[in-house]
Amino acid sequence: MAAGTFAPGSPWAIRISPGPNPVLYSADAFPGRIYKLSLEGEVLGVLGQSGKQLKQFGWIHQMACPSENVLFVAELLNWRVQKLVLTRG
Repeated sequence: MAAGTFAPGSPWAIRISPGPNPVLYSADAFPGRIYKLSLEGEVLGVLGQSGKQLKQFGWIHQMACPSENVLFVAELLNWRVQKLVLTRG
């Protein structure tokens, strides 16, 4: 069984969005997921997986969220920043 940063539940970046309805974004180091949560801890959504393609992540090290549905995600392994515009699907 994996442990430490190679197990789900190891957040490397956490951000709270601005505005009247803030949400919390938490990025797991492995398996490269981003969790969208209410401030009460309810999981509102999960996105991503480990990898190099769009919407895949290699060790998310920092995030910025200028609004509830826009995220900038900086990755260590892929040496890039992705802009994500979240919509209801």
